Amino acid sequence: MALLSKSFKQEYSLEKRKLISSKIRNRYKDRLPIIVERAANSDVPDINKKKFLAPSNMVITNFIMEIRKHLDDSDHNEQKAIFLFVNKNNLPPSSQFLSSIYDAHKDEDGFLYICYSGENTFGSDI
Repeated sequence: MALLSKSFKQEYSLEKRKLISSKIRNRYKDRLPIIVERAANSDVPDINKKKFLAPSNMVITNFIMEIRKHLDDSDHNEQKAIFLFVNKNNLPPSSQFLSSIYDAHKDEDGFLYICYSGENTFGSDI
């Protein structure tokens, strides 16, 4: 069982997060700085990285596939449907572009915060 890690906001001050996101946006103008963290009550495995730099024209469905690549337990993630939540409770449409989600929901620090959770879609193991 993995130890609970600090959230990105707990780990860095607001000023530091603003500085990081500003540098990213200045250097990679067509990319979006996104922080991905597991929902507190989820039994989906932890992700092995929090910071993502995603193309602005990527849709949510493709971003979910990218997240799956970084889940710690690859056997487990094939049986789970992954859901992304923006601002902890908004479920964006699967065809929505990350750029429109970023524009509507980015944090004051310049990052878009996304939580992921899962649900078993194929029943329990036999």
